[in-house]
Amino acid sequence: MGAWGADSFQNDSALDWLGDLCERDDASLVQTTLSRVVEHGGTKQSSASFVERLFGRRRRTDWLTAKVASQALAAAEVVAAWRGRPSATLPDNLLAWLQRNTSFTQDIVPLAKQAVSIVKTNSELKDLWEEGDVSKWKTAIENLEQRLN
Repeated sequence: MGAWGADSFQNDSALDWLGDLCERDDASLVQTTLSRVVEHGGTKQSSASFVERLFGRRRRTDWLTAKVASQALAAAEVVAAWRGRPSATLPDNLLAWLQRNTSFTQDIVPLAKQAVSIVKTNSELKDLWEEGDVSKWKTAIENLEQRLN
């Protein structure tokens, strides 16, 4: 994942996701992206498969990958913008898409909040940011959470 900043759209995964969203005429990708994170729930320890046990592995980590987490943060940004609380750094193509697509219902807001909470506390993306200066990323996440409330 190429990242050059802490904001939700300052990485390749989020911008690729945004490109896919802007090619659509509906908001189903936002719902799908957020639901995938909530259904996953974050990093989990799983029993090793039969083959993994043959090679001596006891457990494995089922990551909420940085790519999926980045896409979820981008989807949550879409929800915040739809609610009238956009990021100051929202990409122009998303603003244009939002003007054409307003097909969300209020149940998307708690889904976005839950997905952001999972990414913030239990994801590979969080772990990667913690390897360096996590303060800017935490500030960006807290800002997003405030705009979703």
